[in-house]
Amino acid sequence: MGWDGIAALGSIAGALILLVGAVAAVIQLKQLRLANQMGGYLDLMRQLNSPDMVAAREYVESHDFEDAEVLRKAFADGIDHRVLMIGGYYQIVSRLINFGILDRDLFAPVAMTAPRVWRALRPIAYEMRARSPGNPRWMDIEFLVYNTRQIPLSAKRYSPEFRARVGLDDQLEEWLQQTGEASMPSVK
Repeated sequence: MGWDGIAALGSIAGALILLVGAVAAVIQLKQLRLANQMGGYLDLMRQLNSPDMVAAREYVESHDFEDAEVLRKAFADGIDHRVLMIGGYYQIVSRLINFGILDRDLFAPVAMTAPRVWRALRPIAYEMRARSPGNPRWMDIEFLVYNTRQIPLSAKRYSPEFRARVGLDDQLEEWLQQTGEASMPSVK
């Protein structure tokens, strides 16, 4: 074998080493993304289930901001920090889901509660938007609700027998109905 043959073998060996390195890098990137998703999931779920956030959800759910007088009073007294806390949390998580940074199916607990939260916050958000034109307050929550209506969460990873046993299909159907109701504009 001459020098040309040795050079060709060296080029092929170099290309194979680069290919193996590229495959290893892709695998490491997938593992890094998974680790980040898991860390984010644990942190965000911890926040969602914290006593402060539970109190915020209970406060928001106990007020009917669709009622003009309740809405007027909410603004007259200054928006309660619990409303801003839950709105801010859902805005951040919704934005990360909408941009594909967080996996929508992994964060299904947020996506599935977003319609109920948005329905409660919608009158406040629309009033804030009216008071500050150009500030699309909590737009990502609204878009997540709208978008999940168009592309529902998937339950296909679970067997039909298990879905029937826990009533998952019925729950998802009920959730889709809530999503449709929440994505409808409020009537003033």
